[in-house]
Amino acid sequence: MESGRIPAGGARAAHVLLDAVVSQSTGQTVQANVDAMTIALSSLTIDSPDSPEIVPTPGDIVGSAVVCISWLTTRLAASSGRDIEDVIVDLRAFLDSVSGPGEED
Repeated sequence: MESGRIPAGGARAAHVLLDAVVSQSTGQTVQANVDAMTIALSSLTIDSPDSPEIVPTPGDIVGSAVVCISWLTTRLAASSGRDIEDVIVDLRAFLDSVSGPGEED
């Protein structure tokens, strides 16, 4: 990524992750949202030689998630007049509020 551009697999993964985000609807049941997300994410696992799509690697998926989160948090911080670190603190608090108990609990 020396050119400042992400590889094709990373770009594909980013688009799939965004498809998963828009697949969710507050007007739908949990099961309908799970089904929609499963369909949206399915192209991350399709490994067919007949598929013209690029199948992202795990590194592509993680890298694209970092790129998306960085882009979004930078813009959220700028639009709210806050530091990016404060936005991340809020995001961590949100994640803690919606996560279930861990295996250690």
